[in-house]
Formats: sequence, structure tokens, C-alpha cells
Amino acid sequence: MHDFQVSVAQSPPFTLITLSGELDVLTVPALREQVAPLLARPATRILFDLERLRFIDSAGMRVLIDACVRNPPKDGDGAVCGMSPQMRHLFSLLGLSSRLTMYPTRADALRRSVAEPPDAAHMN
Repeated sequence: MHDFQVSVAQSPPFTLITLSGELDVLTVPALREQVAPLLARPATRILFDLERLRFIDSAGMRVLIDACVRNPPKDGDGAVCGMSPQMRHLFSLLGLSSRLTMYPTRADALRRSVAEPPDAAHMN
């Protein structure tokens, strides 16, 4: 059973998207439905909070990558936070650590994003 949930809230300077449960090919459409209108707006900075996400497959990864790393880049490129050690390792193995802005926690993202430009906070 899929218990995926997505919530969207404003948490300046970000639009915060909190994910929980399992993000896979069956639940990706629910996320895309929430993300698509945000990406249509210029300079929207999205922060995906993955702290309660238990599983992500390649379809889910694709949505995160597309939302965070736009081509051409826009002022509002996104970030991720709250990844488990296993998820952080997966992102590193896929070479995403150098392409995505990653923060250990939501609080770190909110605190650092005010002090640093969006691309200065890449976490290794």
C-alpha cells in the first residue's frame, strides 16, 4: 500500500514541499501535480523536505532533479533537505551531490539560504 503524502507551504525564501511515505512510479503524478504550477512561476525557490520520505525510485528522483536543476537555470533553482544517510549516499553515487543544493535539515536550509546565494550551499 502506498502512503505517499505531499504538502506545500510557504517558508520564505522557499516554497516548501514536504514529502512522506514512498515516492515511486505510482505516486509521482501526485507530486508532479503539485510541482508543475510552481515551476511555471519565475524565481520560485523550491525546498524539498525528504525527512519523512522512506523510499524513492528513479521516477521520483527525476521529478526532484527536474524541479531543482532547471535548464536553462533560473533564479529559483531548488534544494533538498532532511535526507537519510542512505538517500544521501544514493544521491552521491548518482553524481547528484554536485548538481543539487543539499542541506542537512530544514532549519539549516532556511538559515543558510538567507546568508548564501543558492549555489553556494552544496553539501558533500
